[in-house]
Amino acid sequence: MERKKIISQGSLREFQNDGDDFDRYYLPARGLILPGETHLLPENCLLKIYSQQLKIIKKDLLLPPNNVLEIPDTDYLLDLAIFQNLSLLKDCLDSSQKYVVYPYAVTEETLQWIKQLQKDGFQIEPAFPKKVYFEKLRHPAHRGGWGRWVNEPDVPSFPEKYGLPYPVSWIGRDLNEVIECYQRVCEQTNGASAYLKPIFSAGGFTLAEIRSEKELKKHYQKLMEQGALFFDANLSPVEIQQTIEPIEGFYSFQYGINGGILTPRSISQQIMKDNQWQGNSFNHFKRELTVLQPIIKNFLIGYKNINGENFGWGGVDLAQTDSGFVILEHNGLRITGAHPAISLAQMFDVIDQPFATLKSPGQVNSDLNTVWELLKKYGYQFNPSIKTGIFPIVWFPGSGMLWATGEKPQAMLETAYHLLARENYIIM
Repeated sequence: MERKKIISQGSLREFQNDGDDFDRYYLPARGLILPGETHLLPENCLLKIYSQQLKIIKKDLLLPPNNVLEIPDTDYLLDLAIFQNLSLLKDCLDSSQKYVVYPYAVTEETLQWIKQLQKDGFQIEPAFPKKVYFEKLRHPAHRGGWGRWVNEPDVPSFPEKYGLPYPVSWIGRDLNEVIECYQRVCEQTNGASAYLKPIFSAGGFTLAEIRSEKELKKHYQKLMEQGALFFDANLSPVEIQQTIEPIEGFYSFQYGINGGILTPRSISQQIMKDNQWQGNSFNHFKRELTVLQPIIKNFLIGYKNINGENFGWGGVDLAQTDSGFVILEHNGLRITGAHPAISLAQMFDVIDQPFATLKSPGQVNSDLNTVWELLKKYGYQFNPSIKTGIFPIVWFPGSGMLWATGEKPQAMLETAYHLLARENYIIM
């Protein structure tokens, strides 16, 4: 019996104090792009309007509709809200049917409501393993596995064990150890610049480039005051990573549950602005970058040895320098920003042609219908008969990202955003 997919893309505890609270709505909205029989969304008027408008557009394109179940918005974490209102989900499930849950990441909160449903007689399970935290501090799914720890300086890191190019990196458990990390990185690189990265964070204001111990202490104190370093009532360790420069380009590859590479031609180029990720460009390479194959192969071998056959979702970010490629980040056991783009390309059967995603360069000031009508007016909306055009990854006030496919998809998106700005549909 085929298992029915439940898409539940809620935020994570480690994101709660990263300076961007809107991800509690942005992530579930973006999850509507992922294929599944039921999508769980927190109750929110903007989300409701967006999901209804997206449903109409998908119907016009003869795409399967989203079956949305709204969950009372009783907690920042959608998983906790689901558990608190579990009877709503029970009423939508059939005990004779099998279900598999695709969350943003499998956490204790995810397992709490899944296990309760199992106790109540439902055949339901998570799609991939639980995300690891303090119970596995040196696991390569997060930053803790990618550097050496100052309290055990002779233990090699994951990239050292498997011959993966990675910046000089040290990890400490408190401020004194983090200062020692910075000193070690500076000594090994003969420089003063490094990046401070809490090992469980995804981004936002938690990451910072530092150039002195004074800057390090100032940023560390800021994170302490914001509560961004406290997780499960524990103090999060911090990675100090060598600054890599100059960088000629940023790239990434994404993998699926069985460890297979999902990214067409094994690599996508990241679109960056002011050192912040804005989107991805796929299939614009004339040929596969064969120089990356040993890196990808060694990563998959090493990760399988540690994590087992079920990889979960994940992706690896790389930088190209004049001496070759170097890994900057591994986002393990969770979805990445590129996964929905790949999912759309598969849905529209354009996985082998150029496609791209790009965040809105301004604040979204319009609903999806308004934007879709403007795209139709200028002939930019996705046309399934010629497999070219623009489609939303997510679009509602406060959050916007568009996807495009065709000969020059990134240029198409930039032109569309120019039109949107001219009409004040986005505020620059």
